Amino acid sequence: MSGNEWNRNDHRASQKILLVRHGRTDWNDERRFQGRTDIPLNEEGLLQARKLSERLASWPLDVVYTSPLLRALRTAEAVASPHGKKPVVLEDLSEMYFGPWEGESIAGLRKRSPGLMRSWLKDPFFHMPENAETWEDIQTRVRRAVGVILHSARERVVVVSHGGIMRALFSVLLDLDPRAVWNISASNCSISGVEVREHQNVLKFSNDDLHLRAGNDGAPLPVW
Repeated sequence: MSGNEWNRNDHRASQKILLVRHGRTDWNDERRFQGRTDIPLNEEGLLQARKLSERLASWPLDVVYTSPLLRALRTAEAVASPHGKKPVVLEDLSEMYFGPWEGESIAGLRKRSPGLMRSWLKDPFFHMPENAETWEDIQTRVRRAVGVILHSARERVVVVSHGGIMRALFSVLLDLDPRAVWNISASNCSISGVEVREHQNVLKFSNDDLHLRAGNDGAPLPVW
């Protein structure tokens, strides 16, 4: 069942969902597969989370959902804090599991297994290494998380997760081919907006990281 189908008989006001990727980590800088490995935010990632928090401080969010992994949880805590809220942890928002590739660098794998890496880079969900998580398993748990989010009574929602899971969320919420969603960028601490309507879910904007690039003139940045 798709995100759109979930809402076809639901006559609530539309939901505004901000999808957030966590701030940077050392393994992001080193281009290593993080997956389920619980790598914390580095100094830059903490600064990114603070800048995102400042941008969203005036947006009247109702709830923040997050992956339990530290890099996402700390980002979510920064976002929720100005609103006096605590993030709601959903295990199903954890990053996809890369099995034997966890901790490996893309550069190293390109040298040792160039064919496998070319296949993975072209079609990540369907060319995972042996003993890693399959697309079917990823899709199943992301649908569970989306079910919790869409059936809540909250109209302004923030969901903090990971690069792979954000692409899975795009696929589930917007009925997009899982092979196509990797063409949508998801930079660290960027925000993407999905509006959930009665008959159709709509991507309003994506990969907005203006808060990380704007000057310090104090001018407020729009959110939605």
